[in-house]
Amino acid sequence: MSTPTGWTRRDLLVHLGRTAGAASMYQAMAALGIVAIPAAYAGAPQLPGGSGAGKKVVIIGAGIAGLTAALELGKAGYECMILEATGHVGGRNLTVRRGDVLTEYDSQQTCDFDDAPHLYFNAGPARIPYHHTALLAYCRELGVALEPFVNDNHAGYLHNSKAFGGKPQRQHKILTDTHGSIAELLAKAINKDALEQSLTREDADKLLEMVKTFGDLDKDYRYRGSNRAGTADGDGILTSPNGVGPIRIPTKELVDSGLWQWLQFPNSWDMNATMMQPTGGMDMIVKGFEKALGNRILRNAPVTKITNVEKGVTIAYKDQGKTKVVKADFCINSAPTHLVGGIDNNFSSRYRTALKDGAEWGKLFKIAFQAKRRFWEEDAQIYGGISWTDQDILQVWYPPHGFHQAKGIMLGSYQWDPKKGEAWGKLKPAARLAKAIAEGEKIHPGYGGMVEKGMSVAWNKVPYMFGCAPEWTPEARNQHYPVLVQAEGAHYMVGDQISFHGGWQEGAIRSAHRAIDDIAKRVAA
Repeated sequence: MSTPTGWTRRDLLVHLGRTAGAASMYQAMAALGIVAIPAAYAGAPQLPGGSGAGKKVVIIGAGIAGLTAALELGKAGYECMILEATGHVGGRNLTVRRGDVLTEYDSQQTCDFDDAPHLYFNAGPARIPYHHTALLAYCRELGVALEPFVNDNHAGYLHNSKAFGGKPQRQHKILTDTHGSIAELLAKAINKDALEQSLTREDADKLLEMVKTFGDLDKDYRYRGSNRAGTADGDGILTSPNGVGPIRIPTKELVDSGLWQWLQFPNSWDMNATMMQPTGGMDMIVKGFEKALGNRILRNAPVTKITNVEKGVTIAYKDQGKTKVVKADFCINSAPTHLVGGIDNNFSSRYRTALKDGAEWGKLFKIAFQAKRRFWEEDAQIYGGISWTDQDILQVWYPPHGFHQAKGIMLGSYQWDPKKGEAWGKLKPAARLAKAIAEGEKIHPGYGGMVEKGMSVAWNKVPYMFGCAPEWTPEARNQHYPVLVQAEGAHYMVGDQISFHGGWQEGAIRSAHRAIDDIAKRVAA
């Protein structure tokens, strides 16, 4: 049955998931009684030392979930073996530097960025929210140095090719005028006693003072522009002693531009300040795990068969072209769910259906450019943060590190819309660079003359991935997630795909913790 708005529950939840993130969708599902609220996270499972002695666990995939499982189980004495299908450790935690090769099924790109510590491209995750406590705990444990990540910068631009003559607008201008317009409308409503049924006159006066401050209104509760948006002459240090603000954008023009929609991005839960990043690249986390795990990772060892047996599981895999079989007590599998069904197995039909019809895999696209000079800092005074556009590149990121260095790596596009991401992926790498440069010119005139080299990744074309940032529809979450979150015999699925935090390393870690805890309970029993 539809709601009075004409929306179904599914419409509401899908909209929430796409606009506010998986965490918001989960909270809504909990409020509607669709999912149960789990107990609060209490940290990594504390397994007794030696409790896993004599037990063997094969871990498929050396992504963050697989590395987490190996580290924690190893502390308790389990013998762990990680089988990684590629030569890369870290899964979608991928930092690209000079000499690295990005492989898609129909192309290869070799990174020719200059060789400098600050010149790198986080092709996968790039930021850590302050409330991703499990991931931050591992950074602390593994000695991974952190620094602030500038996610929200009001000096960045908002660009709609159909608004303001196609001229980019500073975020602080749009934000200030949006606040001012809303406050002015609210002040009018209060003064007309539109709220008299719920407010006394004294309350109304207090509310008027609040909205006056919120929107920087004048004494008549009119919004006429504000120096919060900058000054009329663009600088004002010498020529605007009274801090005169620029002329306001008319409310209709502001609303029609649609630029205000992007201002809400940093207000979503996973984008709240403060955000962090590992110093030197996101893969510093992977390097920390590798150092702790030693030689337990076997690279270039794709799994070809998984068989649950009476006591444990057998895993067949390729090693230098030869098929080998290993017997273990348990298997923890972090391979993408939509690919696991293609591996020979003896899973139940219900489990196979859940693997096939569960999470939908995103087609995220990123492109990075090396700039011959940091023009965003020198010319536009932008230090970190994001500019937005209605063009196919969607976002331009400015590096939140290496300030005032001669060169820098900027993100020339981050696109997560499935259709647009797929369209980007269909272009050859050189054509992607050319298109991104042409669109970047609309935000930064002369852009093409300032970028030197570029690298791109279409995650739906990366072997052994073929997708990124899994998402669940409400129906699939209700029907298939409960199947995959449980063990199938001695086999466990993990990863951000088996969490309510798809696309985040925190989800991968938490899913690994859940599997570890269940294994420990089974062994103890």
